Amino acid sequence: MIKPLRERIWFIKGFFKKYFLQIVISLGVTVLVAVLGSLVISKLPQSKAHYRIGIVGQFGSGQLPPYIIGLLNSGLITLDENLEPQPALAERWEIENDSKTYTFYLKPNLKWFSGKDVKATDIKISIPNINIETIDPNIVRFRIPTKFSPFLSLLNIPLLNSKGEIIGEYEIRLKQKSSGVISQITVDSQNKTLIFNVFPTAKQALTAFKLGQVDLVLNLPSEYLSEAEQYGKISKKVDLSRVVMLIFNQQDPNLKEKTVRQGIAYSLKDKVFNQTEALTTINPNSWAFNPLVKTYPYSAQKTKEMIKSPISLELATTPELLSVAENIKTQLPSDLISVSTKVVTSVPEQFQLLLTSYSIPADPDQYRDWHSTQATNIGRGSDEKIDKLLEDGRITLDQTERKRIYFDFQKTFSEELPSLVLFHPSVFNLARKEAYFSIIDTN
Repeated sequence: MIKPLRERIWFIKGFFKKYFLQIVISLGVTVLVAVLGSLVISKLPQSKAHYRIGIVGQFGSGQLPPYIIGLLNSGLITLDENLEPQPALAERWEIENDSKTYTFYLKPNLKWFSGKDVKATDIKISIPNINIETIDPNIVRFRIPTKFSPFLSLLNIPLLNSKGEIIGEYEIRLKQKSSGVISQITVDSQNKTLIFNVFPTAKQALTAFKLGQVDLVLNLPSEYLSEAEQYGKISKKVDLSRVVMLIFNQQDPNLKEKTVRQGIAYSLKDKVFNQTEALTTINPNSWAFNPLVKTYPYSAQKTKEMIKSPISLELATTPELLSVAENIKTQLPSDLISVSTKVVTSVPEQFQLLLTSYSIPADPDQYRDWHSTQATNIGRGSDEKIDKLLEDGRITLDQTERKRIYFDFQKTFSEELPSLVLFHPSVFNLARKEAYFSIIDTN
């Protein structure tokens, strides 16, 4: 047993003695080839994952969806979970000259997507009626003509240079129609490319998914859920940045009296339609949200007290909310309120009741939507207290005082009732694979 083992050892020793030089050379060549191969492969262009994403809406070149802005994170400020401005590319800022001068100090070592160092003078930014100074190397100064407390929140937009680059790890490219409306947004990084195809309606986005034209669709309305479930994976959420509401045209003779509007509110048994209840036109996550506002629990008696004689109304709504409109129609007492429904694709010039989805601005300032002097005043209302609160809210810089103002605004809004706030809509994301939900932050 020992003799064969010794023979094997002698054989191996003899083999290494005879071929030692060849073995060492072979090992050296193998290691060298492996190292060189690794270096060459690392220098070769890496194949990137491409993801096609459908989004719904209409966006101009200066309007990017919030989830893309959040993904890029390339503005002077960002908004935290309470929708308060926080430093992003600016490490700090100063507000001077009676709140008319904003000076931002950029973080050190910032780089454009190309790798070039960022200088303030490289930044190309234009805001109407605002004087912008870029002071080398790291200071950007804005001079605004009048106090405007929401100004900081407006700067949560990507900074660009003359080549259209943004600061950070992403490159963004836009395709626009001749009308200026964006049809596609491409976001590029070293390891992935996100292609956002923009569709005017949720139905078109869902159809594109069925046809294999996109891999992920964001924020589809819940009414398409049963139709979509068979085609992919579902991720549900509540969109707290929007509310569905019933707007009263206060120029209409039937609706100019507050008591009539309140009477209609009291007549609805169901105001949430299996969705998440909304109380005001301000995001519940916002620092300015006031949950202590007047609500209108169902009361047939109060409806009769407030609506003295029968009225006939037309309820206009979008196709997505038609089923809700029909439900509202059936809830209203037919002996007092006669309602017909009408489908519209945008806010009509003339309406009595309008059931629509309202996008809540990040800052609580809603001057353009509800102030009596604005052509964009949705309900065409004129209330002195609402006007005054909206005026004060946008020129008051102190956060505590602003909060008090917008608390009062929400209380007054719910009392005067230019609009009956109903619910936050449920939406869902539709993906071809579960893993696609992590492509971007879809929450």
